Amino acid sequence: MCASRLAPAALPALLLALLLALPLAGCAAQPHTFAAPRPDGARKSLRVAVLPFRNNTTAPEAGRIVTGAFIAALTKAGGYKVEFPGNVHNFLIRERIIVRNGADLKTMGLMAERLGVDVVVMGQIEEYAGSEDIRRATTPVVHICARMADARTGRILFMGRHGRSGDDYRTVLDLGAVHSVAQLSQRVVEELIAEMPRDAEGRAQ
Repeated sequence: MCASRLAPAALPALLLALLLALPLAGCAAQPHTFAAPRPDGARKSLRVAVLPFRNNTTAPEAGRIVTGAFIAALTKAGGYKVEFPGNVHNFLIRERIIVRNGADLKTMGLMAERLGVDVVVMGQIEEYAGSEDIRRATTPVVHICARMADARTGRILFMGRHGRSGDDYRTVLDLGAVHSVAQLSQRVVEELIAEMPRDAEGRAQ
């Protein structure tokens, strides 16, 4: 699911319903998002752990590619200190935690305590279609649902849903179209992250 704990209690269900009500068919030019202020008392740069994204598609590589895209894009964006993926992986194994629908409050609290993270990013992939071979005449499509939560309180700081087709980037003379599904995933992820809370200067607030 694309929601977690939020105060007041009725709000996450309402936000989730609104996000899920948005049609998957047809790709939005802008992400559909909700964003809250950054965590109280957080450092200038948020220390973030990215959990494996749940893959709701038939493409076995989708989870790995989208999770990696979030790690790379958060690192590139600035305003975040991304926890090393190996540390997150080892933590999940050591604590015997299986991530299916994100993390509960107890798991996030342990991550804050053991890894020192401020926020946790998680989500799911709703659609992932296309090829890695840019020579093939296929148009990739990607839809992702993501959220960022305060690791200590579970409060939702960001929740968004975004999808694109490779043809959305086509310009005059048929230039600009994205033909690789992995490249399209990176573009969709970067557009989502552009809406997330960042550093104390207020970028993407």
